[in-house]
Amino acid sequence: MWNWDQGRLHYFQYDELRTVSRFAVGSDLRNTPSHIIRSATGLDFPPDEYSPWRNYARVYKLCMLASEIDNIAVPTDVARILATDGAVTCDEYIHFLVEATTSPSPALSTWSYNTRIRHPLCFSLKYILAKIAVHQNAFSTVNEVIGAYINSGFDGGESVDEFVALLDRSEDHESAIDPYRRSDLVRQARESIKFICQLSYLHAHRNRIIATLSQSDAASVFEAIAPLGGAPLPNGNDEIQRLATHFKDGSIHDFFDYPSTTTSEVSHSGFAEGSRVQRSHIVIERNSQLRDLFYETRPTATCHACETDTHVKYPWTDRVLDIHHILPLSSGTRVDARAGTLLEDLIAICPTCHRSVHRYYDLYLRNEQKADFSDKSEARRIYDDARRSIVRV
Repeated sequence: MWNWDQGRLHYFQYDELRTVSRFAVGSDLRNTPSHIIRSATGLDFPPDEYSPWRNYARVYKLCMLASEIDNIAVPTDVARILATDGAVTCDEYIHFLVEATTSPSPALSTWSYNTRIRHPLCFSLKYILAKIAVHQNAFSTVNEVIGAYINSGFDGGESVDEFVALLDRSEDHESAIDPYRRSDLVRQARESIKFICQLSYLHAHRNRIIATLSQSDAASVFEAIAPLGGAPLPNGNDEIQRLATHFKDGSIHDFFDYPSTTTSEVSHSGFAEGSRVQRSHIVIERNSQLRDLFYETRPTATCHACETDTHVKYPWTDRVLDIHHILPLSSGTRVDARAGTLLEDLIAICPTCHRSVHRYYDLYLRNEQKADFSDKSEARRIYDDARRSIVRV
């Protein structure tokens, strides 16, 4: 089993972590007055009587944004990267954290550098990917993944052949968590698995994890992901800084294009250049399973942009609208501990308006000399500007 910071999932959202990172690189998260941190980040950090560092230091440390050295919150290379707009995508960051997260964790008082170290998030993602790469099965349950971790004893760096043997025992995995089902450790493990569902090709629906990658792309990502190496340091705060240096230049991988999943979509997206952050954005919008979930819970036939009722215009068919993701281009989807992937940031939009909105984004970002929107407020504002500019006939 592994530790996380249960009940804090709102603060583990990629956009919120970017906001905290921007503050952390210029200020001391530990010693700055609470009202200043709350005002600067727009985050509540309840309860008011405690400092954000007192209650949320474990979030910062688990996410590799800062560690405590000489009673100061020292930002990491990860924080410096996340603080730079368009420097890295949510996928690149989450994949890094998957490889860097350990059990025991240097973020916690139980850290021990000279004991056996496992990589629970690396194991979890590789288990999900192996199901696609080997069995073309896009569905896993959170409890199944946790049970497989318990049953296997794997460290997270095992080969696909070793995972295949584990997959063949999948019916045993759910029952493996029965003795622990109500424990905080299981609840923490569940939240950490939902945390990685911010990846563009994953989403969570209640206790299910659904992946939308082609078989070959899943195999490529599986082979590329591995636990970070190097000798761990005795002091947990120093170990966080060491691990974070692996991310100092942004992504350490080059497999984030998911070529057989998205190549055909990039040229039709409306983005003229198809940058790294734009391609990551497209994976979310072309996630067929996420699209199905959206329409099951929010059925609509009206384009949010031009307000055309496609049921009237095309009465012989339905679900002709695309889904558009209105967070910054580098962002993943937000997740909730209970519901899973949140749908509030998705809207239904007709394909022509969708391509036009993306071209509007291209023009805006080029004129502003930016790689991405700074935050969700700017992203929503520019979408609203594009929507208002569409001529309704």
